[in-house]
Parts: sequence; C-alpha cells; structure tokens
Amino acid sequence: MMKKSIIQNTVLVILLVSGLTACNDSWDDHYGVKETLNPTETLWDAISSRSELSEFANLLSRTDYKDLFQQDRYFTVWAPSNGFGYSEDNDSLLQAEFVENHVADFSHVASGTLTDNQIKMINGKYIFFNGANGSYTFKGHPLTSKNIATKNGILHIITGYANFTSNLWENLAKIDSLSEVNSFLKSFNKEYFDKNNSVAGPIINGQQTYLDSVVIENNEWFGRIGYLAREDSSYIMIAPTNKAWREQFEIARQYYKYPSTKADGDSLQDLNAKRAICNHLVFSKAVNHLKAEDNSDILSQLSIHNGDSLISNYNYRGGSWRNTTIFYEKKNQELSKLFENKIGEYELSNGSMYVVDKLNYSPLKCWHDTITLEGENQFNISVQYASPDNVVISRDSTALRKRIPSGAYCVFNPSSGTSNPKITATLNNVLSAPYLIKIVFVPANLIDKSVDPLYPNVITIQLQYKDANGKSQTATLASKVENDPTKIDTMVVSAAGIKGNPTDYFRFPVNEYNLENGEEAMTKLVITGQVTSRQKDKDRTIRIDKIFLEPIDADAYDKEHANDNEEGNE
Repeated sequence: MMKKSIIQNTVLVILLVSGLTACNDSWDDHYGVKETLNPTETLWDAISSRSELSEFANLLSRTDYKDLFQQDRYFTVWAPSNGFGYSEDNDSLLQAEFVENHVADFSHVASGTLTDNQIKMINGKYIFFNGANGSYTFKGHPLTSKNIATKNGILHIITGYANFTSNLWENLAKIDSLSEVNSFLKSFNKEYFDKNNSVAGPIINGQQTYLDSVVIENNEWFGRIGYLAREDSSYIMIAPTNKAWREQFEIARQYYKYPSTKADGDSLQDLNAKRAICNHLVFSKAVNHLKAEDNSDILSQLSIHNGDSLISNYNYRGGSWRNTTIFYEKKNQELSKLFENKIGEYELSNGSMYVVDKLNYSPLKCWHDTITLEGENQFNISVQYASPDNVVISRDSTALRKRIPSGAYCVFNPSSGTSNPKITATLNNVLSAPYLIKIVFVPANLIDKSVDPLYPNVITIQLQYKDANGKSQTATLASKVENDPTKIDTMVVSAAGIKGNPTDYFRFPVNEYNLENGEEAMTKLVITGQVTSRQKDKDRTIRIDKIFLEPIDADAYDKEHANDNEEGNE
C-alpha cells in the first residue's frame, strides 16, 4: 500500500506540474503562488540556488538528503531561511533531529483553511501545519514563501526552525543520570529491514537497490511496558537515576539467587532483577483516564476507580485487569511515594517523564507475588492412592462463589477403605524469598448441608526444595495435624520446626523463576493422609480449594510477631 501511494502521488505531481506549466493562472487562482515553475528543477536545485537557504543547504550537504533531494522520491520541505541559529556536530543527530524534522513524504501544500493539521515528518514526529487566507505556519513559524513546485517535491520557506521534541525512548538517552536504565532497555533493541515501505531503486548486478531503506527498530519491552518510541501514544514514565537504579537493584537481586551449581546463575540473577525493576515504570495516560488540565501534580489529573490510582502497563492487555498491578493513593499512599523523590520532569512528544532519585517500589507490590495453585489443577498436582474429583460450584451459588473465587475445588477420594491420599503439588516461579505456606481445606458439607457428622483430616506436610548448592532437600513442615472440618479452613503451615528456620515463614534459598528449557521445578508440597484404621472419627477424603505461597516482608513480620514466643512461654 505504501509503494502504491508513492506511485500515485508521483503521477499526480507530474500531471500537476505539467498542467501548471501550461496554465499558471489556474495555479495562482487556487494557491495564490507567483513562483516560476521549472519541471526539471529538483528540490536540491531549488534549495541550493537560493541565497536565503545557504545555511540550510550547507547542513543538508552533511546528510543523505543532498542526494535524496535529487532523486525521484517525492517530498515536502519546510526550509528555514538563514539566521535560524541551529548547530549540531553529530551528523546522525543533525539528520534525525533537524533535517528530518522539516521534511515529510508526499505533497503538503499551503491552501485553503488548515486547522489542527498534523503532518507526520520523516523522523516520525507530528508537526502542525496550519493557516488560512494566505497566511500559514509550520510549528508556529510563519511561511515566507510557499508551494514552490519542483519535479520531486514542494518547497516552503519558513522563519526560524522547528524544535525537535524527544519522545520517552529518545529522552532516556539524552539524560546522563539515566544511563543505566537506558542501557538495559536499549540492550534489547533489534532492527529489521522493512522492504515494503522502502523505496526501490534500480537493479544493479542482479540485486535490488533502494533509494531509501526503511529500518524498523523493535524491542521486546515495547510489548511488555509500552511502545515508548511511538509518537501516537501517551504515557507516564518514572525514570530512575543511576543512584536509584543501583539501590533498587541490590534489593531486587536478593530475590533471584540461583544455586552455586548453575553456570550462568549470576547473569540470570542480574537479568531478572533488572527486569523486575523495569516492569512497573510505565503507565498509559489513556488507560488511567488523565484529566485534561496541564498540571504537574499527578494526583490532580487522575479520575479512575477507587480513588486516585495508577494502573501499571505491565500485564495490562486489551482492557484486562487480571494480574495487573495498581498503585493506590488510599493504600499507604502508594501512588504519592512513586513521585516522592522527583528531581526532574519532562513533557515529551508521547508523554511525561518523571526522573526520580529513589524508587519507592515494594517487592511485595512489584515482583514478590503470591504463588497460587488451585486444587483442581490437573497439570501441577499428582495423586497417589486416591482419585481426584473436581467439583464445580454452580454460577447461581453467588455466596459460595465469593468464598471459592475459582468456582471449583478438588475432592481426593481414597482408592480403598484403608488408603490415604498422597497429593504432590509442584509450585512454579518461587523466588529466593520468604513465604507463608497455606492450604485451604473445604468442608464435606460445603454444598450438601445434610452431610453429618463432619470429621477432620489427619495429614503430614512436607516441602521439597533446592538448597544453595542445588541439592534437593525435604523438610517436614507439619506432622499429623488436623484441619477444622466445620468451615473453609485456611491452614498456615508452620515452618518453625525446620532446623535453622525459627519462624513460621519459609525463606527459599534459591529461586526457580522462569525456568529455562529442560529444567523442571523442584519446589513441591507433599500432603499425605495419616488416618489409621483405629481412627473412626477421622476423614480419609481430602478436599482442597487451593495451595498458595503468600509473600511477606520478613522484617515487618518478625517485628509484628516478636513477642509471640514469649507470650507462648508464659
């Protein structure tokens, strides 16, 4: 489609120029232009021959556009007249941020009334080209001459020049104090040659050449947190300084420790820690419904559910709220804290950047997630000496659905009258971090209220995990404990009995986050029934809603429970 458009526009321009050569009065009547037309003159000829554009021509000669303006590709150029006062030693920046900020594909004439008329420039920026009654401006700069027709484009002459406005992606590279986050994100850059949108040239020695090669830059973080290089998007970005980055990195990397036996463990630890930092740096202005007023106070611009809050772009897909991280102001001032250490603010072409000297992200909020395994999960739960039976709660049972959010649970029926179920649950993406280990048991009369009497299970719970050296370890968390059969019972499995672990929570020595191909999760919770033949008042059938690891802040937990043992001793 792009190639077809180029051909169509080129043909129209040839016809236009030919027609104007024959009847210049029609051009004058329609466009109000008094320029002499020369169908053999190129854009480069028109620019280089005009003394008032000598400074612009000198800059062009350092770029690809001296040649491009002599070829068949059709452009519109807004050329600054002498005295505009721009200088740039870097030729690449000169081309991308100055020349291509004044050049657009195809024909854009100053004619009629142009209101809110945005033109996409070669560098992807959108610039307003507006006016009426013969008076026009380009990004606010008046045109002194307009609609100068050449055989490969239209030339306008303006006073001053159009300032380049960076987008978020570009601005990261322009601030020295952001070099670490910029370097990490840009390390994922990949470039692709866009054959369809490139302008084909002659075939030389049997090979297709191109007058203009279009290269597309892609990066996996665009799909992960936002298309920060797109000009038609609008975001809020929190950009950590190198100081803030290093501080948060030291916190995050502790959650991604690998066994000493893993060859690339150190590099994977660093990679995962840096990813954790970057996941929640970007928020969409569209998704977060920012108000129109131009105000640097973020809280005054927000107007979404549950009071002031920001929805992270990470895991937000197509309007889905599942697994999305939301920073609420009313919850411990989470939102205000994101901007608390702001040292700089930039209004850019596709959003706002807030530079902060400290990242007030809580691991519990941003990467230390709850790991949940539903009892009815047939892939991560294996069973011995029993047969599993999934029970689905009717959608009409709204009260039960609130108590069992997944809408189902599993009944593990013993395979014989003397059997005890053995349930092995594999837990994925465990971090080297502290968790409370919990099991949610379901009573036998949850649906059928006539079931009576209700007897408890007797179970032993063991945890299998890797130690710091990568060796498999098995720890007994609870031995022959009983659940409460009269309610939906969330049992907190104490880890206090494990050697070297005096607390209720368990701190995993190594992580199993995003296992690589061929690796299997070693973290397993084994639940084994322990009912004996003499225990007639115990239930061999085990009913489980879910198993989950609840992340905790160990320091806060220890402080909160510091007096538990003393009270128990009394």
